[in-house]
Amino acid sequence: VQAILNSFAFEGEAVTLPMIAPRPPLSDNSAPSDSSSIAAVAWVGHILGMPEGSQYDDFVLLSPSGSGEFGITGSTPEIEAEIHYLRDAEGPDEYIHLWGQFSCGVDDYNQCQLVVTKIHREGYIEDQVEGWIGTIIGSTFNGGNSHVFQLAGEVPMWYSIHASQDPEMQAKIESLRDTGAVVQVWGTLMVGIPDVNGTRIEPYRLDVLEEGQSEQHPLPEGINLTEGWQTYTNDRFGYSFKYPSGASIDEYSVVSLPTEEIPEGMTPDLYEEQLQKLYPKLCVGIRYSLGYIYISAPPNAGGRYSPCGPTGVGGGEVTPRNEEIYIGDQLYIAEGMEFVGDASTNNEHIEMFSITLDDGTRIRYGGGSTQNASYEDYLAKTKEILLRIIATYQPTVKRVNP
Repeated sequence: VQAILNSFAFEGEAVTLPMIAPRPPLSDNSAPSDSSSIAAVAWVGHILGMPEGSQYDDFVLLSPSGSGEFGITGSTPEIEAEIHYLRDAEGPDEYIHLWGQFSCGVDDYNQCQLVVTKIHREGYIEDQVEGWIGTIIGSTFNGGNSHVFQLAGEVPMWYSIHASQDPEMQAKIESLRDTGAVVQVWGTLMVGIPDVNGTRIEPYRLDVLEEGQSEQHPLPEGINLTEGWQTYTNDRFGYSFKYPSGASIDEYSVVSLPTEEIPEGMTPDLYEEQLQKLYPKLCVGIRYSLGYIYISAPPNAGGRYSPCGPTGVGGGEVTPRNEEIYIGDQLYIAEGMEFVGDASTNNEHIEMFSITLDDGTRIRYGGGSTQNASYEDYLAKTKEILLRIIATYQPTVKRVNP
């Protein structure tokens, strides 16, 4: 296509011929020539088809949730056909292991693409780990504690890591867990086993490239987590938070459509149905006492598919306000306002705040008076709990692309 565009000329002008031939289709043994491409080894993902009329036809949602969602294509017609077959699969084929080359800055979903050279769907196989760089973190699998090697780079893929035949190596793994130390690993990769992401690295060598911290930073004083709180995990958009008894959780999908987005020839109802399947749990609401929190996922930027929270106020006085809040141990500035209503709004007195994280996630919170409680009651009984809930928010893993 680029060569055709370059050859455009008005009548009488010289035609510019291409200096090089267009790149041929990838063969089974070839890979993108982009020097920034990286090898994908046993990446776990679920292949999803895009709604009819979309710019791209499918993408892969990587596991664990939050690792990223990117374009996908096969290196051969046979592999491309298998990718097409696995779109929106359920049961044993819902998540499969993928090998290939991954690169960004390309024309595909989220500007990145995985060119697949191998798909593994069942059974046990082995591969080699040759100098992989990452960190070791803690997780759980089937109710038990696990040590996880989190790959460094553009895609933070997870692999269980355990030195079953080397007690000294296992002790070293445990000492590095959750310290943030950067390590380099060599060993055997087992694929298709009952462990984290269906994988496990059995290391024979582990070097520490960068020392970590002796312990993690606690939450700031005054907003420490209360014992006994439950954990909510959004497995579609890769985040979690904790909440106390008495709080209620609601999940919302697509509730509105930009008219200009509906593909030609498709009814709004059918397009909305496809988007609801693509974006479940797009918005999560937490109600507690006199307040609320709404968490809106990155695809809903600007309230594109759901308002995900209050939409406005009535007649009264609005005072702009900003305040500092913690998410984990990081300080943020939330922007918002305080509203005091007039007689038409029953003298309502509320506040609203919003903050957008680096990955595009938007968190809105607030509350205030009701028929049976005052704004002062909200400040005294509810707001501190809202801030504690927000402080426990964390991505499942570090996100690279919204």
